[in-house]
Amino acid sequence: MIKRLLICALLLPSLALAGKMEVLDSIAAVVNDDVIMASELDQRVDDVMRNLQADDQRMPPTSVIRSQVLDRLIEERLQLEFATKMGIRVDDTSLNEALSGIARQNGFNLEEFAAQVRSDGLNWASFREQIRTDITLNQVRQRRVGQRIRISDREVDRFLESELGKQLFVNEFRLGHILIQLPDGASPEQVSVAEKEANSVVKELRGGAEFKSMAISHSDDPYALKGGDLGWRPAAQWPSLFSDEAVNMKAGDIAGPIRSGAGFHILKMIDRKGDEQKIVEQYHVRHILLKPTTIRSPDESRNLARKLHDRVANGESMEALAKEYSDDPGSARNGGELGWVSTGEMVPEFEKQMLETPTGQLSNVFETQYGWHFLRVDETRNTDMSDEFRRLKARQALQQRRYSEELQTWLREIREEAYVDIRV
Repeated sequence: MIKRLLICALLLPSLALAGKMEVLDSIAAVVNDDVIMASELDQRVDDVMRNLQADDQRMPPTSVIRSQVLDRLIEERLQLEFATKMGIRVDDTSLNEALSGIARQNGFNLEEFAAQVRSDGLNWASFREQIRTDITLNQVRQRRVGQRIRISDREVDRFLESELGKQLFVNEFRLGHILIQLPDGASPEQVSVAEKEANSVVKELRGGAEFKSMAISHSDDPYALKGGDLGWRPAAQWPSLFSDEAVNMKAGDIAGPIRSGAGFHILKMIDRKGDEQKIVEQYHVRHILLKPTTIRSPDESRNLARKLHDRVANGESMEALAKEYSDDPGSARNGGELGWVSTGEMVPEFEKQMLETPTGQLSNVFETQYGWHFLRVDETRNTDMSDEFRRLKARQALQQRRYSEELQTWLREIREEAYVDIRV
C-alpha cells in the first residue's frame, strides 16, 4: 500500500439550477495577496481524517484538526509565494520524472502507479499537484534556509572531539515531538499559560495518553499532523536541545517540557538503534550542469540539458560534452567527473537521482538549486570510513542540526511578517 499523501483541491462555485446564485464556497483565510478557500480547507481536513482512520488513530476533535490544517496551509501559501519570487517552478516534465522515481521505489511503472493511487481512492490529478507542491516547498526551504547556515572547520573539529560527535556513527534516534509555541517577546502571562499546557500534556502522556493524538491536538510543530513523528536521524543530527535529552532516553521515554526561544518542547523516544557500520557505499559520478543565466532562461537551460542528454544517450562522449557545455567549474574541466561521492554529500535532488540510476545508465534531467543536471554513475564501491569521510559526515550532521533550528525560525519569521486574516 502506498503511503498516503495529503491532497488539496479547489472547488469552484456554481449556479443553482433554479437560476439563483448560491454561495457554495467562502474564504477561510487571506494570506497576503492569496486566499485559502473553505472548500480547500475542508478537503484537506477530510484527507487528514481519512489517513488517521486508515492508521487506526484515535481521532482528535475535528476543530483541532481543522486548526492544525489551516496553519499548515498558511505556511504552505507563504512558502509558495517565495517560490514565485525566486522563479522556482516545477514543470510537467520534471514532475513526471519525479513521479516515475516514486513509482520505481514502489515497484511500479508510472501507469501502474497512477492506477494504484486511484485504487486507493485518491484523485490522480490532485496527487500530482501535491507532489509538485512538495517538490517546490523542498526547493524553497533548501535555498532560503540553507543559505543561512555556515559551518566552519573549527566547529567540525570541536564537534568530532565532543561526546556527541563520537556517537555520530553509533546511535540513531527516532523521536516524537510536541511544541507548545510562544510568540516572540512573550509576556510572563503567555509563558505561564504555555508552560501549564505543556506540563498538562506531559502528565497525560506519562499517564498513558497516545502520543500521536496528543501531538495532533496540541503541537504547533509542522509535524503535528504526522503525530509528531520526526523520523530517524543519527544522534548528532538532532538539534542539541533534543540530543542532550535523547542520548540517555530509552524507547518509550517522555522528556520535557524543555524551554527554548520557540516555546516548550516535549519529546518521546519512539525507538533507537546503534550503528556500528564501518563500510560505506560510494558512487563514481559524472554529471553535466546547465545554469540559468542573464542570457539563458531556466526553460532554455532545461531544454539544452535535455538535448545534451539525448546526444549522450545516442552515443556521444559525455566527457567531451561536459568540457564544452557544463557550468560546473569544478568538474567541467575533468569531463564532468565528480569522483567518489558518498550518500549525504550532495543536495537531496542530486542524491536521489544518483541512488536511483542504475550503474552505467543516464539519469533523467533534473533540477536542483544550482540548475539543470543529468548524471551517470560509472561504478560503485564499498570502502572503509576515512578521516575525510568522518569530517564530511560531521559537517553534514552540524548542517542538519542547524537546518532544523533555522527552518523553524524562518517559518516563524515569514508568518509574523505576513498579512494573515483568518475568517473561519
